[in-house]
Amino acid sequence: MAVPVNLKEQDAFHLTIEEYLLALVSLIEELARLARNSVTLGDYRRPLEISRFIKDVHAGFQILNLKNDTLRKRSDGLKYRVKDVEDVVYDLSLRGLLPKD
Repeated sequence: MAVPVNLKEQDAFHLTIEEYLLALVSLIEELARLARNSVTLGDYRRPLEISRFIKDVHAGFQILNLKNDTLRKRSDGLKYRVKDVEDVVYDLSLRGLLPKD
C-alpha cells in the first residue's frame, strides 16, 4: 500500500507525520485518564490492557529522533503517563483486584 507523503499539490485529506504523532500522544494522555476512571467504575482489566498498549507506544517513541520541538516536548511527557498507569496497576495488585487470567 503506497501512502503519499506530500499532498500539497492535490486536493485530498492528509495528516502530516507530526500531526499524527501529536494525536497519538493525546490518545495516550486520554487512555491514562481512562485507566484511572475505569477502576472507579469497577473495571479492573482495562488498566492492564491500557498499560500494555501505552508501554508499546512509548517504546516506539523512544526509537524516534524527533526534531519538532513541540512534538519532542509532548512525547517526553509520555513517560509520566506510563508511570501513572503503572501506579494504577500497582495499586490494583496491592489490593488483590487484578484479574486472575
